[in-house]
Amino acid sequence: MLSLANAFDAEEVTEFDARIRKYLGVGADAPLAYTAEPKIDGLSLSLRYENGLLVQAATRGDGAVGENVTANARTIQDIPHQIDEAPDLLEVRGEVYMSHADFAALNERQAERGGKTFANPRNAAAGSLRQLDAEITRARPLRFFAYAWGALSAPLAETQKGAIDRLAKLGFVTNPLTALCDGPSDMVAHYEEIEAQRATLGYDIDGVVYKVDDLALQERLGFRSTTPRWAIAHKFAAELAWTRLEGIDIQVGRTGALSPVARLQPVTVGGVVVSNATLHNEDYIKGLDSKGAEIRGGKDIRVGDWVQIYRAGDVIPKVA
Repeated sequence: MLSLANAFDAEEVTEFDARIRKYLGVGADAPLAYTAEPKIDGLSLSLRYENGLLVQAATRGDGAVGENVTANARTIQDIPHQIDEAPDLLEVRGEVYMSHADFAALNERQAERGGKTFANPRNAAAGSLRQLDAEITRARPLRFFAYAWGALSAPLAETQKGAIDRLAKLGFVTNPLTALCDGPSDMVAHYEEIEAQRATLGYDIDGVVYKVDDLALQERLGFRSTTPRWAIAHKFAAELAWTRLEGIDIQVGRTGALSPVARLQPVTVGGVVVSNATLHNEDYIKGLDSKGAEIRGGKDIRVGDWVQIYRAGDVIPKVA
């Protein structure tokens, strides 16, 4: 399953479109359509159907080899066990997630039983899907959005949007916010529409994914070493929070490199409780970047300071 390159602002989306056009030899004024869809913050899952029957489900793993979770996937209501009028071989890819309401109810039940509660819906979904006992997974309120495909014995459609519509007709749940866009300005406008709805969607997303709509052009564009040229994830700005720096520890890496780590008064950032964050290196603590230029107005970081925390790519905690 694929990893995606990231964009963090409108300029990088425009640059993505320019790279596509240059590679294809397409002029700036020529029509070039893209799909735009919410990037679900869950656990990637691949479903293999043979002659219409679900025969295997696997997590993303390292992108090539994943964990077999077939029995657990069969317990998810959104995943059909049998589909009609599909290619003889069809690999459907998508995201397993948990809604905010279901996550809150699950944690409430876990607390009442004296069980483990989860930090966020993504962790809850991942832990639930990977249970050794499928009956535990069945009791967890997991959902599934289909958004892509892998191995096929026959094409689903000629376009990305057409293929997604075909998956919906086959009985898969697809995201209703998926839209067809005419170019960068239209893509960014749809990104802003989705971002405005983010707090009320009822499930976690961390950006918007753009893909070239024409599948023949996707084939021409191909892949870099780890990512497709024809797709990019436009990530949302990192959520920020303030907390107190309680200490600085030095960690020794595998190669012997020393890395300073901030020990923080625990604070919730993007739905995750953060108590540690990277401080990069000595210069960063002093208020200097890698070239010696001032950052944070040249202010250093000291124990006892109030510091601003963010999660880079909604994953790695860092001190701003």
